Amino acid sequence: MGFFPYARPEAVPGAAPGSLRLSRYLWGQDYHMILKPRLTRLLEAAQARWPGLEGRICVDTAPLLERQLAARAGLGWQGKHTLLIAGKAGSWGFLGVLLLSIDLPPDEPMLTEFCGTCTACLEACPSGALDPFRLDPARCLTTYTIETEAEPPAAVATALASTRWAAGCDICQEACPWNRTPVWGDPALWGGPSPLHTRPAEELPRGAAQWRKLTRRTALRRVRDRHWRATLARILGI
Repeated sequence: MGFFPYARPEAVPGAAPGSLRLSRYLWGQDYHMILKPRLTRLLEAAQARWPGLEGRICVDTAPLLERQLAARAGLGWQGKHTLLIAGKAGSWGFLGVLLLSIDLPPDEPMLTEFCGTCTACLEACPSGALDPFRLDPARCLTTYTIETEAEPPAAVATALASTRWAAGCDICQEACPWNRTPVWGDPALWGGPSPLHTRPAEELPRGAAQWRKLTRRTALRRVRDRHWRATLARILGI
């Protein structure tokens, strides 16, 4: 497994005047397009060393418990916000998996979590979606801005309007002390600001063609323009 840090100091959602907040993982090129070729090259190098080796690359594309596997691989531990915390590297990172047909000497697993008595992430969640080491997707902002077009519960709709998170949500990670001074990530995974991150909310696209153009080759492309418009309406009250 690999942990690929993506956050950058200059990528702060909502920093531009009047802008909405989009999760940091959405700011660059679609991470699948970057990590899969990297892992493919790693697999090809392994196959050159071990002829006949079979492998499969997984980046959010297989029914794997990636965070649990990452902890077992010694990459970190699952924090109370349920995300993997890679020690001083924090939790701003993608997980990539390379499944192989041979046994390799395992690293020491991370059997201990180091959240201690801290509850910062739990207290910061605006919709009460978090309990220690457990997330309720039905109350998570990301569920209703990325995963489903269903009408959110009243508490979630209120939180969307007050926090202005229009795609994903980083609140629990922003509150985590382990993310105060992380090892900042690869610029290729961060990308750069687009109009979605810099324009005032009232100037953001509301047409399908504009939406397709702005989200081309990004992880946000999976969100339909009608879903995006519905989220804008909830946040802006229009």
